[in-house]
Amino acid sequence: MNMDTDDKIITLASFVYLDKIESFKTYLGKRFKIKENNIFQYTFNEEDKKILTFMVRLKQGERVDTRSFYPPTIIVHKKGECFYTINALNKLIESMSDGEKGNLNYHDVKIDWDSHQNKMMIIRNDELKIFNINRDFS
Repeated sequence: MNMDTDDKIITLASFVYLDKIESFKTYLGKRFKIKENNIFQYTFNEEDKKILTFMVRLKQGERVDTRSFYPPTIIVHKKGECFYTINALNKLIESMSDGEKGNLNYHDVKIDWDSHQNKMMIIRNDELKIFNINRDFS
């Protein structure tokens, strides 16, 4: 895999209806040259959808418009088997600090990542949502 030193790899998570999974995988292959074995599928609390995670390589200055995807797609980060958005991580830290903001040093707060394994942390309607995820190995 040829990677320029200025290339950046981001992880994306898409919330895909069950009947759209195969066509979405095809779309990812065509648009980003992502092989199917590099797309990971997770079940979560919505029975009619799955979460598909995958990595995209961006050249320096290149951006990806997640709103252009047909299923909702977000940029996520990963710690072990926990996926999270930066905004969700900030909300988690604020909740651990009694909702304090302002003078809070986010970097000093220690997260118990073991208790967040097999979870997805996102923001919905300005609220922190943490839900269980299970990787599908089929």
